[in-house]
Amino acid sequence: MRWDDSLEIVDVGIGIVGFFAFAFLVVTVVTELTGADALGWALTLLALVLVLVLLWQARRRIVAARRPADAGEPAARRVPGKNS
Repeated sequence: MRWDDSLEIVDVGIGIVGFFAFAFLVVTVVTELTGADALGWALTLLALVLVLVLLWQARRRIVAARRPADAGEPAARRVPGKNS
């Protein structure tokens, strides 16, 4: 793993937070079904989901920043000789 690559660090963060979010989802569902107190589990799950969304947004920004300027432009709008 390269620690100087920000995209790879965000991907690892998504994996770790996603794993724990899934685990807390299972625990929250089980505690709800058994009638135990699930508020703490649910609030922790909410925090993990919010962190996961923020990591996904950070990943999208990193990928968009690395994309060449004309890569997202449709082929029909490119003018030969001008955008090449």
